[in-house]
Amino acid sequence: MIAFDADVLTDILVGRGDLLQRLAKIPVAEQSVPVIVVEEIVRGRLNSIRQAEAAKSKLSIEQAYELFRQTLAAFHEIQVLPYSTESEQQFQNWRSQKIRVGTHDLRIAAICLAHSVTLVTRNRRDFEQVPGLRLDVWA
Repeated sequence: MIAFDADVLTDILVGRGDLLQRLAKIPVAEQSVPVIVVEEIVRGRLNSIRQAEAAKSKLSIEQAYELFRQTLAAFHEIQVLPYSTESEQQFQNWRSQKIRVGTHDLRIAAICLAHSVTLVTRNRRDFEQVPGLRLDVWA
């Protein structure tokens, strides 16, 4: 099973062709997303709405809400991996080891390890520092 990081999933959601072709080869039952990634993407979509409301965006308010709606619909189609006690314990273990990776990325890694999934990301530099994490880098 694979889990998407926010960078790759965002590009998939906006229809990046090369990633959609790769995605088409993976059965939906083998695709997942860590709940932290859902949080990151939803925050971004809400920020887009606020920027559109303030006329500080290239998106119209209608476009911003449509992007938000499409994103919510996409999350209904994919398995969302929870942040469990096991994930938190792994996160704290890595923190005590002084793994120098951002909090959200380290939590995403902990979820992936707890669920024995491979993380699909473009962020090789940070995630390669995480012991035991399986990566598939989609550039």
